[in-house]
Amino acid sequence: MRFSIDVGGELELKLHQAILLYRNEQANRHMATVHGIPQTATDGAPILGAGQLLRTAALHELARTLGTACPVEFLPEQVVARTPELLAWWMPAAIRPMFFRLDSELGSISGQRFPHPALLFVVRNGLLYVRALRLSRRPNAESKVFAAPYWNIGNDGAVCAGTMRVPKSASVAALSAWEEAFFQSEFTHPGGAGRLTKRKGGTAALWQSLAGRQAFPLATLVETESLATYLRALEARR
Repeated sequence: MRFSIDVGGELELKLHQAILLYRNEQANRHMATVHGIPQTATDGAPILGAGQLLRTAALHELARTLGTACPVEFLPEQVVARTPELLAWWMPAAIRPMFFRLDSELGSISGQRFPHPALLFVVRNGLLYVRALRLSRRPNAESKVFAAPYWNIGNDGAVCAGTMRVPKSASVAALSAWEEAFFQSEFTHPGGAGRLTKRKGGTAALWQSLAGRQAFPLATLVETESLATYLRALEARR
């Protein structure tokens, strides 16, 4: 029995160590041990050596060697949170054009300029999430976030990529690329079944009323949760 991984070319990775994970569901406690592979059985199966407790520092080092550690970056003011899997930043309120599918009920106003609230953008595992902000300033952990009242967005803020040209990078240098990808894509359909705006008639009526206007009606925003709660929920997703 052979335990190795062939990744192409001349590189072959052989089984070196094994990590065992333990959990007590009642106490919600977790533990991990790492085991060497000192020998194999007669049938070729690996035999685990004595286990040693795997400490947090060793886990960080393992993550670094596996390439999941965050590179050193200088964070601009608009970034509000950064983890190895998540990048969150905000955008001030602004007037921007929007594009709708021409054969949709909003096709007649496609390409016009609209006022937008301040927005929170989050990229996790290559997916874009958007929430709205009531105040056009950098939010903190306790700041409330609101449903983003746009087509192509679900109740959790997840953006349906559709025609969006998704950037390949989730680095700080790519923030503007994600923003442009969102606003320059074609909004094609209403999002999830949840309530994304207090405006009578829903998101379609909202954007029909805002074409050519100068200010977004903040009273139409639907509050969801705090910024910290939202980011923790996204970070906990598998």
